[in-house]
Amino acid sequence: MTALMRARVALLLAATLRSGARGLAAPRKKLPKRRVDLTCSGCSAKLFRYAKGNGAESQLVKIYDERIVKDFTEDQQTCPQCGTEFAREAIVHGRLAYKVISGKVSMK
Repeated sequence: MTALMRARVALLLAATLRSGARGLAAPRKKLPKRRVDLTCSGCSAKLFRYAKGNGAESQLVKIYDERIVKDFTEDQQTCPQCGTEFAREAIVHGRLAYKVISGKVSMK
C-alpha cells in the first residue's frame, strides 16, 4: 500500500470509530483456496488474481485488499489499459475493500 492509501485508510477508520461502530473479529489468516481472474469488461485487460471465498455462482460485490493474490493495476481502482474506473474504495467490517461497480468487472 502506498502512503496515500494508508492515510486514506487511517482517516476512514477514524471516522468509523467516531461514529460509534463496534469492533469486529479479525479476519481469517488463511486465504480461501478458490482463485479467480478478474478482467475489465470493456477491454478484457487483467486486473487481479483474487482469492474468492464463496461459491462460483455468486457475484463479486467487494474485493478485500488482503485477498488480492496478484495485482495487475496501478491504483487498484482503474483499468490499466482503458482507464475505466471499476471500483470504489471503502472500509467494510473494519477492513480496506474495493466495492465493484456493477458490470465493469468480469470473473473467470
